[in-house]
Amino acid sequence: MKTSTLKRHLIEIAEKLTPESTIEDIYAHLSLLTDIDESERQEKAGETLTQNQVQEASAKWLK
Repeated sequence: MKTSTLKRHLIEIAEKLTPESTIEDIYAHLSLLTDIDESERQEKAGETLTQNQVQEASAKWLK
Protein backbone atom coordinates (compact mmCIF):
# COMPACT_ATOMS: atom_id res chain seq x y z
CA MET A 1 0.00 0.00 0.00
CA LYS A 2 1.31 3.42 -0.91
CA THR A 3 2.15 5.75 1.97
CA SER A 4 -0.39 8.34 0.80
CA THR A 5 -3.15 5.72 0.77
CA LEU A 6 -2.19 4.45 4.20
CA LYS A 7 -2.16 7.99 5.58
CA ARG A 8 -5.58 8.72 4.04
CA HIS A 9 -7.01 5.54 5.55
CA LEU A 10 -5.54 6.26 8.98
CA ILE A 11 -6.94 9.80 8.98
CA GLU A 12 -10.35 8.45 7.97
CA ILE A 13 -10.25 5.92 10.79
CA ALA A 14 -8.99 8.48 13.34
CA GLU A 15 -11.94 10.75 12.57
CA LYS A 16 -14.34 7.93 13.49
CA LEU A 17 -12.66 6.83 16.74
CA THR A 18 -14.65 6.79 19.93
CA PRO A 19 -13.36 6.48 23.49
CA GLU A 20 -14.33 2.80 23.33
CA SER A 21 -12.29 2.10 20.17
CA THR A 22 -9.54 -0.46 20.54
CA ILE A 23 -6.42 -1.12 18.52
CA GLU A 24 -8.19 -4.22 17.20
CA ASP A 25 -11.04 -2.00 15.91
CA ILE A 26 -8.51 0.21 14.15
CA TYR A 27 -6.73 -2.77 12.61
CA ALA A 28 -10.03 -4.33 11.44
CA HIS A 29 -11.11 -1.07 9.82
CA LEU A 30 -7.72 -0.60 8.14
CA SER A 31 -7.82 -4.18 6.89
CA LEU A 32 -11.31 -3.63 5.45
CA LEU A 33 -10.28 -0.43 3.66
CA THR A 34 -7.18 -2.16 2.27
CA ASP A 35 -9.28 -5.08 1.02
CA ILE A 36 -11.70 -2.67 -0.67
CA ASP A 37 -8.82 -0.88 -2.38
CA GLU A 38 -7.40 -4.19 -3.60
CA SER A 39 -10.82 -5.32 -4.88
CA GLU A 40 -11.25 -2.08 -6.79
CA ARG A 41 -7.76 -2.48 -8.29
CA GLN A 42 -8.55 -6.06 -9.35
CA GLU A 43 -11.83 -4.99 -10.92
CA LYS A 44 -10.15 -2.21 -12.92
CA ALA A 45 -7.46 -4.66 -14.08
CA GLY A 46 -10.07 -7.18 -15.21
CA GLU A 47 -8.96 -9.72 -12.62
CA THR A 48 -12.47 -10.60 -11.45
CA LEU A 49 -14.72 -13.55 -12.23
CA THR A 50 -18.36 -13.56 -13.28
CA GLN A 51 -20.96 -15.28 -11.14
CA ASN A 52 -21.13 -18.12 -13.67
CA GLN A 53 -17.35 -18.60 -13.57
CA VAL A 54 -17.44 -18.81 -9.79
CA GLN A 55 -20.31 -21.31 -9.87
CA GLU A 56 -18.52 -23.49 -12.41
CA ALA A 57 -15.28 -23.47 -10.41
CA SER A 58 -17.16 -24.15 -7.18
CA ALA A 59 -18.94 -27.11 -8.73
CA LYS A 60 -15.58 -28.63 -9.67
CA TRP A 61 -14.15 -28.05 -6.19
CA LEU A 62 -17.15 -29.59 -4.45
CA LYS A 63 -17.07 -32.88 -6.38
